[in-house]
Amino acid sequence: IRRPPRSTHCISSAASDVYKRQIWYLSEFFSEHPGVTSINWMEWGIQIPTDRFILIIILFSVILIFIDRIWLAFLNLPKATLRRFEANNNKKVEQKLVKAFLLASHGELETAAKEAALVSRNTKDKNLGKLLNTHINVFNKINKNSNENEELSKNYFKQLTDEPSTAFVGHLALMRQAIFDKKDLNEIINEGLKALKFEPKSKQILEVLLFSYAKLKDISNSLVYLNKLKKLNYVEDNIYKNISADLNYLKALDYLEDEKSYLATNHLKEAFKQKPSHIGASVKLSGLLKGIGSKTKSIDQLEKTFLLTANPDILEELSKKWNLKTSGSRVSKAINLLNKKSSQEIKNDLKIEVACYAISEEIWGEAEKLLKDIPEEKLTTKAYQALADIAGSQNNPEVVKNYLEKAASAKEGCNYFCYSCGNKNYSWELHCPKCDLLSTIDWMKIENNQNFDVLKISSDNGPNRLSNKIL
Repeated sequence: IRRPPRSTHCISSAASDVYKRQIWYLSEFFSEHPGVTSINWMEWGIQIPTDRFILIIILFSVILIFIDRIWLAFLNLPKATLRRFEANNNKKVEQKLVKAFLLASHGELETAAKEAALVSRNTKDKNLGKLLNTHINVFNKINKNSNENEELSKNYFKQLTDEPSTAFVGHLALMRQAIFDKKDLNEIINEGLKALKFEPKSKQILEVLLFSYAKLKDISNSLVYLNKLKKLNYVEDNIYKNISADLNYLKALDYLEDEKSYLATNHLKEAFKQKPSHIGASVKLSGLLKGIGSKTKSIDQLEKTFLLTANPDILEELSKKWNLKTSGSRVSKAINLLNKKSSQEIKNDLKIEVACYAISEEIWGEAEKLLKDIPEEKLTTKAYQALADIAGSQNNPEVVKNYLEKAASAKEGCNYFCYSCGNKNYSWELHCPKCDLLSTIDWMKIENNQNFDVLKISSDNGPNRLSNKIL
């Protein structure tokens, strides 16, 4: 059975008892062995019993030790006081720093600057104090609407880059200032790359570099930083697939211009893998597939894209791949596509596109049958225009007029829309011309209150927050 540990007081008492016993044993020893100790010094001498002499030495030693302890306590008193003062001062500095950070994050920049001034006076790190004072001076001058604001802040940010501990902040600030001032993209990239050396996993910098390289149409570097964002789990899967498909498609076009069809095919396959509904990638890839079974693969791929998008260009490309001689056989083949698996949301759009294709082949009866099969509330502008064309082929002007009136107030069908701002585009682009976001234009229908996932640059909530548009 283990005994509980003895307290410090008990140990101290035990040591004291042992010490007393030792003195007692010595006293007894010398009392039982009588003797006299002579002390002679400079013709002056004294004789005392040895046991008393030993006791005197022991008592003198105890007194010396006691005086020594008092002296040490006296000497350490200022140090202990100083330590307590430093601890309290450090606590105050930490509190002021936290308070300044919280105030700045809520837009109270002037009050935050005052707190930073208190920190600069109390901190032992003179470099930090100097830095905080510089920051306060720059802030106060900018606050006074100085005409040299831009140059002043730029010099301050450059000063931050000289210190290894603040170099990342300096380059980050210079990059953000270049964005705010709409400077050259190469300047933004240059500062971003310098900052990235200090913080290789910075989400904001990786996003800025992706957007900047994409604006410069540097697709290779855009793909590099997109993949880094994906590797670090900074981008959602569906957003990654959209951007990756668009960038791989554009890289394939670059290779096709250089007559490197093999490399182009690989990038188009990657684009189609990431996003089977990518219209441009699907059309281009169908023309590049070669070898045994390439025609069947092309048709299967185009059919998959059409059933996902209801895009007329895909259907037109399919009709070429079918290589059928008569209009009736081509329309029949197109109608058979409707029997294949597709989402319920796009069924009516598929029927409208097949009906429009039948009209282009002048198979009016099949077109009318398909359109009449769609509930009236689901008919789009394009559907009513198709019905007007059918009525025109039947020489029925009143019905044509009626359908065209309905077309004017009907819902918009599928088209190229930006799913960030809802802007309608007449062709696909990498950036939306209105909101400037990356990979947000797609072939689709825009419904009211639709929400989509969009990659936006990370930013703070302050008054000078980084624009999602980057430029």
